[in-house]
Amino acid sequence: MVLVAPRPIVRHAPRGAGAGAGGEVLALLRDGGGTRPRFDPGLAGGLTAWLEDAAFEAVAARGDGAGPLVLGPRRLLGSTGGPGGPSEGDDGMPSDELVLSRVVHALFRQLVDVGTLDDPLDDGLEALRAEGEQSGEVVRHIEALTGPARAALSDAVSLHAEHLLALVPRLASGWLPRTDDRVSVPLAGGRIVLQGVFDLLIGVPAAGQASLCAMAVSTGGPWPKERRSLHYLALLETLRSGAPPFRLALLESASGRYGVEDVREEHLVAMASHVAAWLGGGGGRESRGASG
Repeated sequence: MVLVAPRPIVRHAPRGAGAGAGGEVLALLRDGGGTRPRFDPGLAGGLTAWLEDAAFEAVAARGDGAGPLVLGPRRLLGSTGGPGGPSEGDDGMPSDELVLSRVVHALFRQLVDVGTLDDPLDDGLEALRAEGEQSGEVVRHIEALTGPARAALSDAVSLHAEHLLALVPRLASGWLPRTDDRVSVPLAGGRIVLQGVFDLLIGVPAAGQASLCAMAVSTGGPWPKERRSLHYLALLETLRSGAPPFRLALLESASGRYGVEDVREEHLVAMASHVAAWLGGGGGRESRGASG
């Protein structure tokens, strides 16, 4: 059976929109008059049981000597989402897409935490330096760029920053905004781990009720894939806390496009079906100890 959900609200922020578009993103996230949908309390348990069955099947196929298999959206969905963003280039060095993605996501975190930017490339580079060796390779790559290459990167980053400034809403502290919220869901006794990272998660989980809002930033990946990555993260949050997020927002920093949608049960069922099929269809036997 093919499950079809209502299409999300998708719009573009006009150039020079200032905080107006961000205000609309916030209004769309808050829309609903304070009400939040309630979900069947057995939903998370049923999805977990479904995935546990598939995980044990994959573990049996991999054999007793196989190490833990850590899976993120890149492996499961062919997405650029999740830890690391876009992959490295063919030479093992950070690709242009990876470098841009890391800088833009650093700027997004600064906007959420501080609300302002000065020089986008310098701000992003300083934030990545503060992360230490986690971002060391990207920092060294940027610092080694020639003048023209660095100017080109600065121009690209400035365009993305302009859109982020228009799109990212100012969030009150009561929303408890938290960036880079990592989710890990162990299956089959920890021998398979589903993982992902929310660019931004706001709100507090409530038993049996959808109460969280999640936001993701795309630097230009295909919109349907980025949207599926958000659905995957919604599934992980459902497994982690017992209730799915209430609403999802996707911001595309390259174009200024943004979309906001409700999380629906069919999103979660469709994603769980995909993950279970991946595990049961041989995907779990591809490699040992791999991640991504």
